[in-house]
Amino acid sequence: MGQSKSFRTEVLVVGGGTAGCVAAIAAAEEGAKVILIENDTALGGVATRGGIHRYYYGSPGGLQEEIDRRTAEAAAVFGGKTKGFHPDAKRVVLAALCREKGIEVYLNSVVYEVIKEAENVAGVRVLTPDGQLEIHAQVTIDSTGNAHLVRMAGGRLRYGRGLDGVYHNYSFIPRRVLDGEIGYDNLDAGWVDPYDPWDVSRAFIRGREWVREGYAQGAHYFAVSSMLGVREGGLIEGDATITLEDYIEDRPSPEVICRSYSHLDNHGFDTGNESEFSQLWIAVMGLFVKGLWCDIPYGALLPGGIGNVLVAGRALSVDRDVGMGVRMQKDMHKVGEAAGVASAMSIRTGSAQRELDRSGLQKRLVERGVLEAEELQRAHGRNLRLKRGGLAGAELGKENAASHAEQLAHYFGTDERWKAVWLLGSSAEAAQDRQIAVLLESKLYEGTPEARFCAAITLAMLGREEAIPYLLERITAKDMNKLSNHPKCVPFWIASFVLLRMLKSTAGVGQAAAAFKEQPGAVHSTFLLDYLSAVCPMLSAGERAEAAGAVEAWLSSGELGMDYRMHGDRPESLGWSLELRAAALLAKLTGEQGRGIGGAAGAAADPRGYVRNAVARLLPWSEAGMPVKEGAVPLLGEFDIAVIGAGTAEVICAAALGRQGRKVVLIADGSALMTEVTRSRVTYFKGLDESAGGVAYELIDLLRQEGAWNGEQLEPVLVQLAADRLLQNAGVSVMYEARCLEEKKAVGRSLIEVAYKNGKGLVAAGRIIGQADRAGVKGQAVPGTLTAVLISSGSFGQTADCSWMEWNHGGKRLSLRLRPGYYPEEAYLDVRWPLEFAELAGTGELLMLPAVEKLRNLGVISDGAALAYIADEPWPEGLSDRLEAAGGEKAEQFWIARQIAAGLTAAAPERLDWQK
Repeated sequence: MGQSKSFRTEVLVVGGGTAGCVAAIAAAEEGAKVILIENDTALGGVATRGGIHRYYYGSPGGLQEEIDRRTAEAAAVFGGKTKGFHPDAKRVVLAALCREKGIEVYLNSVVYEVIKEAENVAGVRVLTPDGQLEIHAQVTIDSTGNAHLVRMAGGRLRYGRGLDGVYHNYSFIPRRVLDGEIGYDNLDAGWVDPYDPWDVSRAFIRGREWVREGYAQGAHYFAVSSMLGVREGGLIEGDATITLEDYIEDRPSPEVICRSYSHLDNHGFDTGNESEFSQLWIAVMGLFVKGLWCDIPYGALLPGGIGNVLVAGRALSVDRDVGMGVRMQKDMHKVGEAAGVASAMSIRTGSAQRELDRSGLQKRLVERGVLEAEELQRAHGRNLRLKRGGLAGAELGKENAASHAEQLAHYFGTDERWKAVWLLGSSAEAAQDRQIAVLLESKLYEGTPEARFCAAITLAMLGREEAIPYLLERITAKDMNKLSNHPKCVPFWIASFVLLRMLKSTAGVGQAAAAFKEQPGAVHSTFLLDYLSAVCPMLSAGERAEAAGAVEAWLSSGELGMDYRMHGDRPESLGWSLELRAAALLAKLTGEQGRGIGGAAGAAADPRGYVRNAVARLLPWSEAGMPVKEGAVPLLGEFDIAVIGAGTAEVICAAALGRQGRKVVLIADGSALMTEVTRSRVTYFKGLDESAGGVAYELIDLLRQEGAWNGEQLEPVLVQLAADRLLQNAGVSVMYEARCLEEKKAVGRSLIEVAYKNGKGLVAAGRIIGQADRAGVKGQAVPGTLTAVLISSGSFGQTADCSWMEWNHGGKRLSLRLRPGYYPEEAYLDVRWPLEFAELAGTGELLMLPAVEKLRNLGVISDGAALAYIADEPWPEGLSDRLEAAGGEKAEQFWIARQIAAGLTAAAPERLDWQK
């Protein structure tokens, strides 16, 4: 490993996404020297790189107001209409703000190790495109989203849902023009373990399979997200934790730093696998979309047992169910700002983060607009305050709810029923009051079906068995009434099993067994399995046998879970989960581990990381498939050959080696293949000469099958789909978002130490093709060229003629041109800058705004055209400085063909010299 350069800063922010960018800017505004590290090639996170460029819930205030204003101004220059805000306008604004505030930004860089002094975080080791750095900081902010830095530092985290460790569904977002707007398809793609590099890699490939489905349905996309839309990772155990009661009741916190507003946005539909609270709130009461306010306390940013670090992002210290809501972009902006201000204040006052004056911090946050002054004086919550009826405006809580039981029961028939249920059902006094039980029992047979069921819910919350006969009636009648029309709300007969579970009542076991015989769908099956699992310890031998027989018969029916649908009505089998839950239940019912395990038998070695996690929790006696470790660093796999890089040459090389029967892994620093095309938008390709063959022509065939090549140009998104298929057909494994630290020689093989978001790992290979002893990240081309996609309602025609024009900007001569896109309504804008402008240009994105302005003023870009997307990275090294090839044709027209040839050459058996 080469010698690392060492730097010092006051505030280090790891993660330049939703919270991290704002944290860095706020800390700089407060006078701190700041370094910002981001894994991606641009800033902004889910809003700019993940494709979700629309605010969904969240609360306003603070620095985000300026960011939004400047984003709207930039979007007006870029043109067109956008669903929400323009993601690339926001990308440019964030980059500009970081430059204006003097923040040192490292893009395309990954932290792989934390430097600690005793129990304090002192800095990090990071791999950048220019090599390894060691950065020491007085305060570090973990804005990775998944608390990767806290995890590497040895902090305590809680992972996934309690049952099986599974996280919310992730999304993989394709971007397109939708109803005349620059938009996106926000549909779920499945499950992922964000800490497993192989599962992350699999998730990218699976996400792109859904993109292919979109094309098959007639869509076409101008880009796909460069990151997974991961909605959940680990949650820190902090000095303060936002509990369910804090959240639902909107309890005031004396150390509040900002407010959050959202609903409990769980993207799963298998709610029977969730906590008892989620089942009650979402499935029984139908409150999925109910917006709630809550305080975020400063202590929720402080990971327990570790000093000099703050967490800004959705990895806050919250109850897992609360994390479903406290994660919206607007709220995370404010959490980031609070963390940045706190960090700068800590340095300015010489106080450790835990000793920081909370009132002083709150005062500054009020001045910045993150907090409102009246929130500091608040004594009561707003969520449960009744707005109508006899108790309107009254300050009610579970402490005094019992004294208003009769009045609250009248609300069961109104749209505020949920407040009355929660207030009364949470009251310890009501649970001990026999008269309240009599009152609620009488309500079981009065009023509307909805009001009656609310009485049953309240009784169950109070632990009163008076509800049981009524619940059994609902099951017997297969009562299809619901408290909400939302698809996650279940009918009363299924909801009754949830309430019987809460009461730990075995009265419904026979009916649950009978329900299994009727082959319930995937979603309803999760509730039945959960009910039987909860009451299993209380069952008689006969009841156990009855339940086990019903479950085994249901398991043998085949195609379990095939009817399951994710958000967006996308089909994704839940069979893996149902089989594991059934295996766990049968072990409890029969005392025999492995009985009826069926399809769950091989789950411990399942390639899906989230399935292996579920095995470890549900079937602890089985092998959970954890990676083998060498020392402290996990061994991630053993291969004949490792190919380093994801350009066209590397993809062709890996595929050719795979076709030779070699076990091959391709290690990609980003999330894409054939990156010249997919990430840089070098799209000219006129084909190959007759001397090429084999894998090269297989690629050509796949490009044609995908519709990715028209004989002149490549369509970047479809090229990625073709490259995925090429490597899959050749049996090549791909590890995305991994960078090579160094190569270590071992007996008969080499060990490549790779860095990824969660730390380091080892890949063993007999041969390495690529530069594994360096950063493994290509440098930027000199001079640099960055491309943007323009869209229009009509054809660009002769304006996209590929002619370069000079542009005087910042006292330097730059070049601009428009060239045709793959589709008539698309064109590419190329911006090129000289070597002497490289430091000011950066990655080129800051040039896009003045470039579009210039071309609009010249009439080259019409009012009806718009910039839709800025490429992920500049053109590859060695291309931009070659304007013309022999014969006057542009070198870029031959670039892809030359890369294909280079890949074939690198994979030639005689070149590999296998005897050495």
